[in-house]
Amino acid sequence: MGSYMRLKVVLASFFIGLTLSPMARAEGPEDAILRDAVPNKWLQSFLPENLPDLDLPEYIKTSPVELAEAQSWAGRYKLSLITLGKAGDADPLRAAKVKARSLWALGRSDEAVAALAGDKIVIEPTAQILTADILASQGKTEPAIALLKTLLQGHPDSIAGHYQLGRISELAGDLPHALEQYTWFVTAPHNYLDLWLGQGDKAFESAEELTYIGRALDRWASLTSAYKDSVKLNNTILNIFVKAYDVVDRGYWPAHVAAAEYYLSHSDRENAMKELDAAHKANPNDLAVYKLVATVSLDMYNFDGAESAIATMRKVNRKSTDADLLEARNLLQQRRAKEAEEPIQRVLAQQPKNIEAMGLLAATYSLQLHDDKAAAVIKQVEAIDPQNATAYFEVGEQLRAMRQYPRAAAMFKTAVDRAPWWTDARNGLGLLYTQSGDDDLARVTLEAARALDPYNVATTNYMRLMDQLASYTRKETDHFIIAYVAEQDPIIPEYFAEYLESIYADVCGEYKYEPTVKTIIEVHPSHAAFSVRTTGSPWIGTVGASTGRVIAMVSPRKGEGMMGTFNWAQVLRHEFTHTVTLGETDNRIAHWMTEGLAVLQEHSPLRWDWVPMLYSAVSKDQLFDLDNLTWAFVRPKKPSDRQLAYAESFWICQYIEEKWGHDAVLKMLTDFRNGMTQQDAFVKELGKSQSEFFNDFKLWTKAQIATWGYDEGTSKKYDALRAKGESLVQGKQYTKAAAAWEEIVKLRPMDALPHQRLAGLYLTPEVNKPEKAIEHLIVLHQVELKDNRYAKRIAGIYKKIGRVDDAIHYGQQAMYVDPYDVGAHELLQGIYEEAGKTELAEKEKHTVSVIADVLAKRKKEQILGN
Repeated sequence: MGSYMRLKVVLASFFIGLTLSPMARAEGPEDAILRDAVPNKWLQSFLPENLPDLDLPEYIKTSPVELAEAQSWAGRYKLSLITLGKAGDADPLRAAKVKARSLWALGRSDEAVAALAGDKIVIEPTAQILTADILASQGKTEPAIALLKTLLQGHPDSIAGHYQLGRISELAGDLPHALEQYTWFVTAPHNYLDLWLGQGDKAFESAEELTYIGRALDRWASLTSAYKDSVKLNNTILNIFVKAYDVVDRGYWPAHVAAAEYYLSHSDRENAMKELDAAHKANPNDLAVYKLVATVSLDMYNFDGAESAIATMRKVNRKSTDADLLEARNLLQQRRAKEAEEPIQRVLAQQPKNIEAMGLLAATYSLQLHDDKAAAVIKQVEAIDPQNATAYFEVGEQLRAMRQYPRAAAMFKTAVDRAPWWTDARNGLGLLYTQSGDDDLARVTLEAARALDPYNVATTNYMRLMDQLASYTRKETDHFIIAYVAEQDPIIPEYFAEYLESIYADVCGEYKYEPTVKTIIEVHPSHAAFSVRTTGSPWIGTVGASTGRVIAMVSPRKGEGMMGTFNWAQVLRHEFTHTVTLGETDNRIAHWMTEGLAVLQEHSPLRWDWVPMLYSAVSKDQLFDLDNLTWAFVRPKKPSDRQLAYAESFWICQYIEEKWGHDAVLKMLTDFRNGMTQQDAFVKELGKSQSEFFNDFKLWTKAQIATWGYDEGTSKKYDALRAKGESLVQGKQYTKAAAAWEEIVKLRPMDALPHQRLAGLYLTPEVNKPEKAIEHLIVLHQVELKDNRYAKRIAGIYKKIGRVDDAIHYGQQAMYVDPYDVGAHELLQGIYEEAGKTELAEKEKHTVSVIADVLAKRKKEQILGN
């Protein structure tokens, strides 16, 4: 099993697998953590030929071989080769190994092997181990294994020999032989686990050997499921790495790399990055460090960080196979499957039996719906490794990220069957079940994963979530299952159920599709619980998210650890639109399009907080092109990027509907379901290439902003008229003020201030035009997502002037924005009573008493807590 698979971090859910509500708050500390988690300063601090001088003892400086060794150890590979040129014939074995390591790091592997081929050197054990390591990195696993077997015949107690033979056997797909080598480390008379437990670091003098032992014990424990039988084993193995670099040899930085890999295998990024930082300081050019940095970057959708790490690897070794494989992963994560084939094929041209590359190639074919090609590649893998699990895992991971749940589940199940000891395969399947709403299957699968690895952070978070979900109360309707915490949110089921069923036919009819199973709505009692449900970590800056069948949202109420009130009805309509469009396309719709259609289905005007942002983006030609639009959602580079992506996606969908009609949208959804690329769908249904469409779209956007009143000339008029209008209000000349503000609102119609002023002026006794006030209050309410004051005022005015049906509508709207507002329910109760709707009035009266009880209980808990 390849090293990437051994350290693969399985996230609870990939961001690309989520469709989020656009009601996100401004960037907070967690966003900065996500964005800066990978130390990008490493990637810019040093170039291979621009490293600071080493601070070395004088005795080393006087020995060319020792100096070259120190330089190579610290990543000055070219400099070490220059230094060796001055060494003459001094210490030929040591010189040969230094030369080989530096040449190997620079990608000159054949020369490195040749450097170790001297008559006396070639038979020396450490030279043989190094030669095998180099050969394996070239994909020459058979000669590497043969060499190590020969070595062990003469040196049966070689710690490095047994570990390397196990590692390379895994690379070659021979797990039984690999396990045999790892088991040697826990078998008398070489039971290093017992020796460590008995004597600790006192029994070992070599940090290198201690690191080999730690790595071997980890692989043995993983392959035999030993972690589940010993709660202390995790810390024991981790301690081996720590003691290697902290006690036995403080300069042995590879132990930091080993510890980082170990942490990552348990989804602990924070500690892994600390270890990588320590290793990087000792050797700023170690490719293993950058490989892990790139891996973490990809797991966090930091494509730029991954690309920088890959570029740095290539500055050291332009032929790096690891860099090619990471490039392919980067492209796959960006859903650029066709492009990912190129770096994979580069690897396979050099290493036709590279199992990791073959698994990735199968994944690229699966994402493109070329299942016959994917099957053919997997068949080639099985010819090398008949019980292979990694290729199936690779395909499963990519399909899961694209929400191809049944296809992905089949791949994960095969991986689990073939590698029942492998935590990542069970995690992948378990997390898939959580996304698809199969919580019972998720629990069983994740419990098995946790038994294998009790220390995996993502698994632990999800098991806690499973426990929480099991305690939720459920209300089932014809088309929905609503899960909620009855004690904290007792009013949720009645109102949510009624609203959801009222929009079901409308949304489904819009896209000519009905979900085949009931949609699950989870209302989480805290923002942290909601975030774990959606990402596996207790943070995410929004209030709603969909993975297809499952819609998760945080409860729409105020309180500590909450996001405050918000228009829950609008969020539900948005997220259910995702459920429908994802189902209609078998989850193959472009991310930007499902978001744009969801915002369009909210049936609300363009949000005014988006107006200045859009005006700036259009004016400065800074709109995202269609290739980058999705990634503005997933990996925003600026705090405003995600909101701009929502707004632009909404605009694009609006533009398509206006120019080509709704049928064009439906045809594009069918095209996506059938596996057509976005580029081809645009040509087929819109008659334009993506670039042609985007150019036309930009012209349309310029026409849109031309009426907004933010140009320099209009802004000057606006400022002058606003000053006049404010002066008239101050002077209580309300009729004249209303006329002035009517001029202002024509100049800048999507600005809250003119509408607020006019609503107030039309309600004054002097002007007294309540219906005109309502016009402006409605405009304000339609773009207000978190405050129900406008809706309540509208309902009150309609009630007063006898328009009861309209009063009911806006009374409900007020409750949609803040369901725990007692005043909103009392207002609605009064309207129902006046309309003679006794049953509905009693419902609101009961709701008021329920809310009062909940609020009283919370207040009591707060007092007791303090």
